[in-house]
Amino acid sequence: MMIMKKNHLIYTLFLVLIAFTTACDDILEVDNLDVLKDSNHYKTINDANSAVLGAYALFQDLAPQLVVLNELRADLMDITYNADHYLEEVSKHSTTSDNPWTDPRPFYKVINNCNDVMQNLTVMYESSKITREQYNQRYSDMGALRTYVYFQLIIHYGKAPYITKPIESMDDISKINTSEAPVLEIEEMLATLLSFMEGLPYTDLYTDTDINTSFDGFSTQISFIDKEYLLGELNLWNGNYLAAASYFKNIMERSAGDFDKYKIPTDFFTFSDYHSRYVRYYENDIESAVNNWATLFSTYGTSDYYGEWIWVMYYHYAYEPSPFYELFSKEQGNYYLKPSAAAINNWNSQMQDNGFVGDFRGNIEDFNGNTGSYKLVGNDPVITKYISDLDENNPLEKAGKWYLWRATSLHLRYSEAANRDGKHKVAYALMNKGIASAYAYPGDKNDVVGTFNWEQTQLPYPYDFDARSTNNLQVPPVHRGLWYRNVGVRDRVSLQSYTVPTDQDSLLYIEDKILEENALELAFEGSRWGDLVRMSIRRGDNTLLAEKVAQKFEKAGDAGTANQLRALLANRENWWLPLTDNEE
Repeated sequence: MMIMKKNHLIYTLFLVLIAFTTACDDILEVDNLDVLKDSNHYKTINDANSAVLGAYALFQDLAPQLVVLNELRADLMDITYNADHYLEEVSKHSTTSDNPWTDPRPFYKVINNCNDVMQNLTVMYESSKITREQYNQRYSDMGALRTYVYFQLIIHYGKAPYITKPIESMDDISKINTSEAPVLEIEEMLATLLSFMEGLPYTDLYTDTDINTSFDGFSTQISFIDKEYLLGELNLWNGNYLAAASYFKNIMERSAGDFDKYKIPTDFFTFSDYHSRYVRYYENDIESAVNNWATLFSTYGTSDYYGEWIWVMYYHYAYEPSPFYELFSKEQGNYYLKPSAAAINNWNSQMQDNGFVGDFRGNIEDFNGNTGSYKLVGNDPVITKYISDLDENNPLEKAGKWYLWRATSLHLRYSEAANRDGKHKVAYALMNKGIASAYAYPGDKNDVVGTFNWEQTQLPYPYDFDARSTNNLQVPPVHRGLWYRNVGVRDRVSLQSYTVPTDQDSLLYIEDKILEENALELAFEGSRWGDLVRMSIRRGDNTLLAEKVAQKFEKAGDAGTANQLRALLANRENWWLPLTDNEE
């Protein structure tokens, strides 16, 4: 009973902290930048937990800004007729110094708070107020959260002061002493962040039930940053593809013996695990569409949910409503942002297994009213991923989620690393119809002789996948490989596999398809700008990013802006936002 009361207190505090630190009249308001707690407040493990949860509450303030910067600056999100000039500036890469969406100070507010918590955790450990295990878990968590914020900062600003100790004032970044806080360019910052992460004493998930708990149906486990995912991401950016694939594979197989978790499994045993298909198989009647992919964003707490989501932050209607309704909703908000014409065209050009054209992840409505990433309200396309939690019977209770990482992003990141490491077929398999399909026995599946060396990659870790499923007459008898239910990213939404042309470079062709699949699967979830920057830098080709952004305007009928941005963004220096008021 005492443990239950403690957990209740911690989680309630978590929600109260969210309400306290995010409550404001405007969707994006910068205030109280210097959030440092007196060291006298760090006396017990509960104080340490409160500080950690408080840091996450401050981090959650960044959600609207990160979504806007990562998506509106890229090619999949556009402004509506309601958007103001600040959002238009972000979309057209012409921001002015007073634009609140491009203000770097909120990033440093979170960084400074993490630095303060990390410093005081060290003092607590050295004075024996917390154990080594308690310290390692919390210090590493705060270090990883700070690293993620720096990572987001650097992919938008191109350079930034790297501050690792708390300072009294964060209000004027230009006055930070650069001898104590060196300004790092993007490549140096990425290498520095990876080095720091590799030196952390703890990279697993929380095991301490004082902080890893649940209350009122919410689990805190996936609200904390996954350090192995972040290590995989940083290795991917730094060009360490084998290491990146290894970290991602660790997560894929984290739950020993689990055929479903983080594996994008088949729907053979259940009809509700985020697969989209047609009920009437033979006729493939379009009226019998079942768009369960869309329920990724409206369900909570099921085994399917925890088999997909890796990092999610929650907005509790009783404390602080989700800020995303104001950005995206026509009925409960101001409808500032919408899918771009380019994004809609991407979905509408996909070919399904049955020959129908279109993608369930776009706007295919089923008989339950589910759509994909957007829906039409009147003639207006409305992004639904962030507002699908709305209870129509209680429209004022604007609960919601901030989506960060999930199984599909994990598979696509892994595929990108594997492809760059020369494992093109593995990357192809996970993106399309899964391991068993790509490595299938060319003869009769029920052949007693032929199954042993098929449906598996027969490669060393992290490229070892076993998708065999045999009966008692086959070899090996009654075998279930860990990946036998895996179906692939595109097969989950009933799309045809693409074919790698024999006259094209497999590496670049598959990488282009990964970039395309990222757009189809992960649109609006805050990763698009980073995808464009990473692949453009890797290839040494600025036109990759420039062309994608230009296409957003070209598809919308604005050829003038398209040509202007095509020329502007061909220069990498023009990718970055101004870090201080003094920069041009």
